[in-house]
Amino acid sequence: MHAMPWKKDFIHVCLKHLTSIHANTTLVAAANPTPTAASMSSSDGDGATLLKQATLDFSGQQQVTKTELNTLIARYVVENMLPLSTVVSESFRAILAKIPIRGGGRGVAPCRNTFAKFIDSEYEKMNVELKTSFEELEYISTTADIWTAHNKSYLGVTAHWINPNNMEREKAALACRRFKGHHTHDAIAVELDNIHSTYGITHKITATVTDNGSNFVKAFKRYQPLEESDSEEDDEDEVTFTDINDALHATDDNDGDVVITLPPHKRCASHTLNLISCTDVDKWLLSKSATKAVYRSATAKCTALWNKTSRSALATETVDELVSKKLLVPCTTRWNSFYDALARICEISMVDLNTISSKLGLTAITEREHQFLKEYCTAMKPLTVALDILQGEDNCFHGTLLPTIETLMLKTEALKSGLQILRDLLDAIVTVRT
Repeated sequence: MHAMPWKKDFIHVCLKHLTSIHANTTLVAAANPTPTAASMSSSDGDGATLLKQATLDFSGQQQVTKTELNTLIARYVVENMLPLSTVVSESFRAILAKIPIRGGGRGVAPCRNTFAKFIDSEYEKMNVELKTSFEELEYISTTADIWTAHNKSYLGVTAHWINPNNMEREKAALACRRFKGHHTHDAIAVELDNIHSTYGITHKITATVTDNGSNFVKAFKRYQPLEESDSEEDDEDEVTFTDINDALHATDDNDGDVVITLPPHKRCASHTLNLISCTDVDKWLLSKSATKAVYRSATAKCTALWNKTSRSALATETVDELVSKKLLVPCTTRWNSFYDALARICEISMVDLNTISSKLGLTAITEREHQFLKEYCTAMKPLTVALDILQGEDNCFHGTLLPTIETLMLKTEALKSGLQILRDLLDAIVTVRT
């Protein structure tokens, strides 16, 4: 019995597809194929057997060495801040077992102790390479910050510079170490000077950027190097008195006199804007009789709503059923969080807000309070956008600051015509820090 005409056409189309689309794909037939009933039945009347299903050959795929695999594992653990116990996870090892290793075999994660030693050795190599890079540089800028997490304080320092070979910006983390004791200005100065000296960049730092904390400000003000001309004028014009306590803090009992020198200080522009949006605006609203009462009542009702939904799963479900949105709760350590939380409430209609307040047993927000919240978000939006720009990590340059501030002032002043309750707040935002 002869093959049907459509079968020959189908074979022709398949061959044409393979030659045109998969011309570079190697087709490998199974070794010593054994005829089966299915294959025998696929032959035509002349005894010619049709081609079996092609097998794609992946023998040429890229493979990694054990050292490269360990480096990739270390990068994954460090970047995601995962525990070292990740390498002993059965599911993680199952994934690695699917990775072919150059020279034969499959990927195997090292044990926890071996992996810890590998990370330490890679850290030492990175430090050596970083110090070598700093030796070729003439100018470096740094940042410093102190924060508390899980009842422990940490000091973080980063470095930023222009690569002289390709004129591209580069950065590196110099330290993230425990900071024990009180956050006094002299303790901060000692730690910063120690970090700068470790990398040999004390004399190369053009400026260090920190927040507006009084401890940072005092540290840089006190340990600034005096120029010779300034010191000579001071000696000629007036007598300088030295506090014996300060003198004792600036010396070391074992090594003799230790002079602590900090680079020029720059206050973070983003932190300054954040102070405007939080502290200064808050003071202005509470100082005006026209806004004091409505500001307090509106924020108090919003706070009650945030507390209720953050502490009760039932309250969260109630809000989600009515508006299909989760209320955002302000966080003191995250800039713009208060604005984001109020903006989310303003997205909810008065009818839904009243329904939510009624079901949760809270006092409903009035129309005037809702209008106040909407105008507050309108007035503060340019400031929050400017904050998002200036706190960018990769695309925020020094030349971005002045255009951003100028645009912020223009955008803020242009909002006057659309406000009623907070019309005067716009002038306060523009002039409060100038």
